[in-house]
Amino acid sequence: MARTTSAQPESSRRRQRWADGYDPENTRSSLIASALELFERRGFDRTSVQEIAERARLTKGAFYHHFESKDDLLRHIQEEYLDAQLAAIQRIEAGSDDPKVRMAELIRVGLTSVAEYRAHVTIFYQERRYLTGALFAEVTRKHDLVEAAFAAIVADGVTRGAFRPDVDARIAMLGVVGMCAWAYQWLNLSGPLSVDEVARQFGAMVLEGLEAPAAR
Repeated sequence: MARTTSAQPESSRRRQRWADGYDPENTRSSLIASALELFERRGFDRTSVQEIAERARLTKGAFYHHFESKDDLLRHIQEEYLDAQLAAIQRIEAGSDDPKVRMAELIRVGLTSVAEYRAHVTIFYQERRYLTGALFAEVTRKHDLVEAAFAAIVADGVTRGAFRPDVDARIAMLGVVGMCAWAYQWLNLSGPLSVDEVARQFGAMVLEGLEAPAAR
């Protein structure tokens, strides 16, 4: 997602104006981009609503028109990433019923999502603890759905004889999800290996460990 940046000092920026009048979609996107940059760099608790609005060259009034609170914005950022994950999982499930194909594709999507939503992933793992109540419950529900989909594919592979019978679906899921998610710490998009190549190597390692001897 694009970030709002400027070489000008914060205090000298003009408030954002749209050529054709008020643009709610651009306003919302600007606030989200501002929060992504500030939350990732400074942390949720050290960033104020005023700073988010100023970074986006908007007013606090514009902020509160789109979000009930800073917590609500944090919830939106986390759900934006989780919703993209869930949509990708649905496409994978519709595209093939082969557990090995599905697992390889889940790993590829997991890593490409980290590349595309790096700030979201960083904020998810580092700042999620600040959500409470209903906001935390909804984010947790969607995160559980992502994990359940991974575990279900492992369990299906075991049931169908594609994966080893001694594999615990939840343990395998935690290993794969953790392996992909932690890539936000080290994945280098300018490095010698492409994201797809890293995903291929991850997939080969995982599938070799999961594959039932009879399925080889």
